[in-house]
Amino acid sequence: MKQNRMTCMVAIVCMLNLFQVEIVRAKTVRYFNPTLDRGAATSIVFGDGRRVVLHEGESLVVNEPCEMVSRSEFGWETWPVEPQPFLKITVRKLDVIRKEPMLGAMMLVQRRKVMLNYPPVSSVWHLPTGIAQLAAVLRNDGHEVVQRYGHILGLEYVLKEHGGVDVESALASVRSPHSNINALYDARMTFERISCGVATQDKFEVARNNASYVSSYYDGSIERALEAVRNREQHLWYDYFTEVELPLARDFKPDLCGISVADERQFIQGLILASLVKDEFPDCLVVLGGNFWSRVTNAFRLPEFARFFNHCDAIVYREGFQPLQQLAATLNPALASGVAWRKNGEVVVNSATQSPTDFEILPTPDFDGGATQWSPGFVPSLYTMSNCPMACGFCAIAAGSDTYLAKPRSMTPRRIAEHMANLEATRFEIFDETFPIPRQLALGKELKRIGLHATWESYLTITNDLVKPETCEKLYEAGCRAVQLGLETLSPDTLLREYKQWNTPKNYGVILANLKAAGIQTHVFLIVGIPGEPLHWGLKWLPFLEDYGDNVLTIKSGRYRLTRHGPDEKGEAHSQLIEVMPDTKPLHLNRDFRYRSVSRKKVEATRDILEQACRRHWAYGVTSTIPWWVNRGRYSWDELKRMAQVLPPEQDVRHLDNVIVRVNTIVREELKQEVSFGNFDDVATFARTLL
Repeated sequence: MKQNRMTCMVAIVCMLNLFQVEIVRAKTVRYFNPTLDRGAATSIVFGDGRRVVLHEGESLVVNEPCEMVSRSEFGWETWPVEPQPFLKITVRKLDVIRKEPMLGAMMLVQRRKVMLNYPPVSSVWHLPTGIAQLAAVLRNDGHEVVQRYGHILGLEYVLKEHGGVDVESALASVRSPHSNINALYDARMTFERISCGVATQDKFEVARNNASYVSSYYDGSIERALEAVRNREQHLWYDYFTEVELPLARDFKPDLCGISVADERQFIQGLILASLVKDEFPDCLVVLGGNFWSRVTNAFRLPEFARFFNHCDAIVYREGFQPLQQLAATLNPALASGVAWRKNGEVVVNSATQSPTDFEILPTPDFDGGATQWSPGFVPSLYTMSNCPMACGFCAIAAGSDTYLAKPRSMTPRRIAEHMANLEATRFEIFDETFPIPRQLALGKELKRIGLHATWESYLTITNDLVKPETCEKLYEAGCRAVQLGLETLSPDTLLREYKQWNTPKNYGVILANLKAAGIQTHVFLIVGIPGEPLHWGLKWLPFLEDYGDNVLTIKSGRYRLTRHGPDEKGEAHSQLIEVMPDTKPLHLNRDFRYRSVSRKKVEATRDILEQACRRHWAYGVTSTIPWWVNRGRYSWDELKRMAQVLPPEQDVRHLDNVIVRVNTIVREELKQEVSFGNFDDVATFARTLL
């Protein structure tokens, strides 16, 4: 016993002498400019008069108090910058370092047991790239990691509880490569019938290409979220958590449990699961993370937010790579970057990661979460670039990036090809905010070099490069089989206001035709209600979809949202057009606002009339039955067209008559024309006169 103690003491002394530990103060200041003047610089002014100028995409680490001077809508403004203290551990500079002591020091690193959970509800057609990537990073560090794809496992648990053999049969159909369109339609209707029949106070539905769940406790307030935890036994997934997830955790005995919350659909479930794990395993470090938290960081400063830490130990509010590595190594939130935690009853927000993770060195994701996606085959997702280079005004999808609104970090096409080969799959979803044409073509060359045939779907900026048929043909040859395009609006002025100057509406039709001719499936995003745009511009989509709908496979119509931390909100870009309401719902991902010159009901009517056009679209039924590219990518345009013809027509939008009445009012008020639309066809016929 004494000898073992002596050995430990010697090891500890060696370890302490190997490293230099010091407290330093630092803060990263990044270029910030919410105005339309993209050329305006940000200045850092120090106490001795020194000035450092930052241009777009640049940042500076400061070690002393200073001031940041940046342009705003109201002129030049100054913000104080106060460096934050953190623990810096570095290897001492020694004249000679023998390999044996270094090896001994590495052996002293604690191997942790880590459980990563992706709770219900999210898309069961996709596997969670984030925790799959984190699992690989932590395993590279020597930790034992168990993943749980609860968004699939938990949803199936609830559906089977209420649907039994019918649900089992439907699941077998969606995962079988031999199911025909009728079997898939029956499965779709089964999921919809069973989910809508579940007795719950929440909004729950599995329909078309979406698993939707909104807890009755989720209203954006902190108090209601905490009330959901107090009443957790009533929650729809409580039995799943206590009967499935907790027993697994008891067997595994994790040192750290990470729970990822991507959006509102998972928020309450993630919080309840965290509370259950923390109650059951008080010594386990329970960590919440995911893109949701990066959007609600303003809530951290509210005193009542501290109560969240009754149910967890830390919240990662940006990229999780380095914070999770640091938390797994130390089990101490005080020593991790990019996390919020509680000390002496108050919320402490540690500085973000000082040197963002290089995507080129990330290991290949591990997709072993105990469930397979709702698809006949394995179609993994890859995230190859952190942050979007475009910075559209209404978008904050990339807010969780450590380089948000700055220069993106990305993998080389060669590294992407290596990941594809390692995963031993042939079809992939690229989840980057955009996957530019040059990167796609370069990836195709790398795949050809290593002899791997692979195809993918991705988001793509709709630039005029696509007007050339040969560009689309080259994309197909490289491996691109489907793209999601942000058309947004037909108004050039609106596009400029939202910083989407690369969109050219007059070329939309040609581009869609070129993509289809090349064999690439298309999905388009349309938005109505963008501040400053007359609502009748939204009606112009109706003749557009009639004229070019054959070249479109799927359509997502939505209304404008003022997203937290998006350029529009940060820069108050539409302050003359909308009134942002007091922020009483700090856990909503979008800010409440009021249009100054139009009613929200009319905006919603415009969106509903556009949704009706989507339901009349030839592919609406078949793509609702064969959801997402992970499934419909197995078929050609012609095959999907034939299957569409055997399906029954889709239902009209709810309250269509009331919607048409409001559209009448919109036309009278905006265009000063007396109209009396009796049905949707009347509206569509009139809309053609607007082109």
